[in-house]
Amino acid sequence: MGILDWLRGSFTGQKVCPIEHLESYRRLGEQVYGLHVELAACESPRALAFLEAARSLQKMADSLLGDAFSSFGGASKAVPIITHDQADVWYGLIPDLLVAARQEAAFPGSAKLELPIKLDGQLEGPSPCPIEHLSGLRRASADMEQLVSGGIMIARRKGELYKEVILLYEEARTRKEAGDAIIGTLSKRRRVSAETHEDAEKQYWMALSSYMLVNQGLKAPETVRASYAAKYKTCKLDSDDIWKVTSLIAIREIQKAGEWEQARDDLIEHWETYRIREEEREYEVTVEELLAKGQIKEDGYWYCCPFASTYKAVTPVHVLGHLIPEGNVFVYEYGDNGEPGRFITQKVFGEADSRKYCED
Repeated sequence: MGILDWLRGSFTGQKVCPIEHLESYRRLGEQVYGLHVELAACESPRALAFLEAARSLQKMADSLLGDAFSSFGGASKAVPIITHDQADVWYGLIPDLLVAARQEAAFPGSAKLELPIKLDGQLEGPSPCPIEHLSGLRRASADMEQLVSGGIMIARRKGELYKEVILLYEEARTRKEAGDAIIGTLSKRRRVSAETHEDAEKQYWMALSSYMLVNQGLKAPETVRASYAAKYKTCKLDSDDIWKVTSLIAIREIQKAGEWEQARDDLIEHWETYRIREEEREYEVTVEELLAKGQIKEDGYWYCCPFASTYKAVTPVHVLGHLIPEGNVFVYEYGDNGEPGRFITQKVFGEADSRKYCED
């Protein structure tokens, strides 16, 4: 970027996307197309889901930078910083997804990434959200609608298999239409509040988040079921009960050891500072479904507060995108002091000699 462009960016909040940068983005897109041809005969649903996640990001990023790409070969157009940076994030995720698709196609279960691939939180931008950025989000939503619409027509013929995918699609297109309606007002140059700009941005972001899941679910519907359930169903994490994830085995041993008061105080402190995350809701909903089907069984409990149940896979199962072989064990360790939790799986867990409390 030249000094004049830099000065203009300093005063206007915009920057020019250099032609060399656009060319590198285009090459990334070509890699996605190349892998799409390479995996044309692939029968691995998970490999194809990784590929569709990459296609979605490439499609959305290209659309977001549509104004800049439309001047390809001529003078670069200025785009809002938030638009450029968001496209950077999306393009940057593509190589890892291509690696995962090839790994999964070669050896099922070998990819290190978890499915489904979700959009992370929105980047912080100026307020009000620039109309150019909203226009980019509108293009991205329209292109994602076009990308998945054919697959949805086929999915509707197969009923229950694609139920969650179809429901996510219905949300995506409704959010898109809401964003389009708001943009229609803005495009007429009517004077509206900053909140109206942000509402349009929010509607488009929710639409893109659901379209992203839909495109993966059309190839591997089981990968989005838990995400859908975690989003729309209640689970035990919604309860105010401090013992909500504590194993019944642990509760019996706590009572027997005379540690009830100590455990109760620890659990109160734990849940007062803990923020429930989508991944944890997805985990608990998945576990409940697998238990109901007899595909896993409770195997013990984790030694740290809140003493969550550990489980053994009775049959091979997928949990949070991980393939758990038959006989292997897993647990979700909820973090201490408000820290995020983590999913743990291995062949076997050793038995702890005692339970770990905060003051230990």
